[in-house]
This record gives sequence, C-alpha cells and structure tokens, in this order.
Amino acid sequence: MIAPNSLRAFDRIFDSMSRMHGFRNPLDMSTQIIKNLETNMVVNDPIAGTYTTYKLVPQTFMPEVQPDGSVMHKLLTDEDIEVLKTQRVAKKTEVE
Repeated sequence: MIAPNSLRAFDRIFDSMSRMHGFRNPLDMSTQIIKNLETNMVVNDPIAGTYTTYKLVPQTFMPEVQPDGSVMHKLLTDEDIEVLKTQRVAKKTEVE
C-alpha cells in the first residue's frame, strides 16, 4: 500500500509536469497524449503488420517476408509513411 504522503508526492509531480507543458491538469495532459497516439494509428495496420515504436522519437516498421521465408522488419522513412497514409485514406473512401 502507498503511504498518503507518497500519493501527495505523485500528485505534485503530475501537477508540475502538466503545468510545464501548458496543461491545466493531468487529465488534459493524458488526453493530449492519447490524441497524439491516435493520430499515429493511421499508419499502424495489424493486417499489413505495420507498427510504431516509441523510443526518443517514434519509429515505424513494416515486416517484409524474404524469399527464404525469414521476416525482416524494415524501418520506414517519412516518405514511406506519407505514402501509407494516402493509401489508407484512399481505401477508406472506397469503402464508404
């Protein structure tokens, strides 16, 4: 169990983090983080296997099956990501 003074310390950390980034409260900060993640979900596709990892900067990979049957995870460039976004939007408009 967490001691009450530790909870207050966590509360102060979140308050200071949210104020540093211009948010009024931690919920606004978490909402913005979720919105940023949802924007990147346009590229992520479980069917094609495209996914994004977050280190210091987001990196998007796409698995490619080699002729020998092995799988290589290719790091996509910004141009590749833009092409995937336009293809995804085009597919959505065809379905509608």
